[in-house]
Amino acid sequence: MKGVHVNWTKPYFERRRLRGHGFEVMKNSTSDTYELTDFQILYTMASIANGKKYNGPIKLHTDTVGANYYQSLGILGMYDEVDVKFLNGYSKGNVDAAYFWTSGKIKCLAHQKEPFVFLDQDMIIKQKLPSWSYKNDLTIAHWEIGRGYYYFDQEKWEQEISHVDWPENFDENDWSPNTSYLQFNNLDIIKEYHQWHKKLVTTKPHQNIPEWFWLFTDQGVLGHIIRENDFKVNTLTQQIALSHHNITDGKKRYKGKAEKWYKPLKTDDEKEIIHYHVWLDKLGYNQNKEEYNILIKSWFNDLVELGYSNYLYNERFKKYWDEYNKNN
Repeated sequence: MKGVHVNWTKPYFERRRLRGHGFEVMKNSTSDTYELTDFQILYTMASIANGKKYNGPIKLHTDTVGANYYQSLGILGMYDEVDVKFLNGYSKGNVDAAYFWTSGKIKCLAHQKEPFVFLDQDMIIKQKLPSWSYKNDLTIAHWEIGRGYYYFDQEKWEQEISHVDWPENFDENDWSPNTSYLQFNNLDIIKEYHQWHKKLVTTKPHQNIPEWFWLFTDQGVLGHIIRENDFKVNTLTQQIALSHHNITDGKKRYKGKAEKWYKPLKTDDEKEIIHYHVWLDKLGYNQNKEEYNILIKSWFNDLVELGYSNYLYNERFKKYWDEYNKNN
């Protein structure tokens, strides 16, 4: 099954208005032109290389800015197919790229004509997809329990959202699907997902939108669609992620510290796919440069061992080559 990456660069140029801890590096960028860190470039390359190794070709949806940037690094050729026309057109629209920074992604997903796998560029799949992942309507990364700022109810919606009504039958206590990995075996899901998303992101000019609403346009509404239509869903992992958890290794569990992952009482432990989603650890690694650098070097070494050395000869990779050659 074909994989799809999406890199919509328009949010970068609205980065001063982006919200969320995962954007601190982007917000701090002083470059007027599009720029990524080594961390971002190498996890993208690792996602491509592992995806192609285990599960086949990967297509990139980006715009001219993104394609030219990848070309300048010498990595655009890692993709089996590149489409810039579609997102170039979408960028001319009125969707607020700072508030709805995943909107370009969802628009591209709706453009696909056959079953496919979407991966965030920081989602690394490390094995061949098992047969069970193809049997239901959709496979997602995992379920999430929303709380804290991202939790909302009908009262909060009606106080803060005026351009669209509270969704009929929506239950704010249900889990949300993490959308870093979406294996669409049934395209009926993406059709309805796109219809809902388009309605949700069509806001009034200069309308202030709370951050929690962005997450609903991406994850929450997909969960609602799944439940309303009784679509059958698989997950990469049986574990459930908790929003606003404490960063802990479990040693303080006796204090009732809220950890990141929880597992329901009845699970099928054989249904686990080896993967690594960088986003879940971005905050921790940004605060710990040693671990941050270990990850970068591991991805670089992995790319060399997977046969992608010819994509690593840009000058910015020289320091990683120097260390690799010293250690091998």
